[in-house]
Amino acid sequence: MPGENETPEYLAEQAAKGDEACFITLCGVLKQKLFRTAKGVLGDEALALDAVSEAVFRAFRGIRRLRQPKYAETWFIRILLNAANDLRRRQKNEIVMETVPESVYYDNHSELNFSWMIGSLQPELREIISLKYYSGYTLNEISVILDIPEGTVKSRLNRALNLLRRQQVGREVSDE
Repeated sequence: MPGENETPEYLAEQAAKGDEACFITLCGVLKQKLFRTAKGVLGDEALALDAVSEAVFRAFRGIRRLRQPKYAETWFIRILLNAANDLRRRQKNEIVMETVPESVYYDNHSELNFSWMIGSLQPELREIISLKYYSGYTLNEISVILDIPEGTVKSRLNRALNLLRRQQVGREVSDE
């Protein structure tokens, strides 16, 4: 368990007062959740890193306006989701051609399939899956992060899981 001066609340409180070292430490404390959330939402490591970088920049600019340090993690995740959505919108306007070099050998096809399946979900469903399964937030925490009722979180999660199950069944049938 982190000491009192390592909790996100304490670090955010100090960062809001202008302590840049505490802001950097706060970013370090949250970096895994930020990256996992971004990768789950965007489905791409490079884009996830871009989203995290943008979120850190935005958070640094706005940390002095954080009114309730106890919600620092939620605040940071919201900034990250906004940055990820901005990246996704920008990406839609670009023509992207991805190629996998022939020298690359990837033997975990199920992970590729799962990432593809999640990537095919609507953005609001992808966010729920990412926050729940990649970052480990509870339904209540997701409700707070996204500022939607917990019942909406549950229904979106249920819808996303049902869609993923149907996609998996469809893929298994087509593979036979």
